[in-house]
Amino acid sequence: MNNMTFDSIWEKEERQGLQQRLRQDYPAWVRRRRQRRTALATITVLAVAGFSFFNFQSSTSKDYDYVACNRSGIAEGHWADVAANILIMNSEI
Repeated sequence: MNNMTFDSIWEKEERQGLQQRLRQDYPAWVRRRRQRRTALATITVLAVAGFSFFNFQSSTSKDYDYVACNRSGIAEGHWADVAANILIMNSEI
């Protein structure tokens, strides 16, 4: 057998078995790797979108802090509505 010992034959067969198992398992490994990357990217995008949404929502939820006017007897809400109408009219032009 061309100077092949039992140990070298054993190692050769074992190596071939391992190579065959790796070839069979590789597609499943690639699929699991792709799924993990996709899941991680999805979670990252959702986290950034959620953070942005709640940050934007909390910054725009206030209509106004207070209204300063030198005319007494008129409610603050009226001046806030007037200012909102003026801003809307200016943005439509």
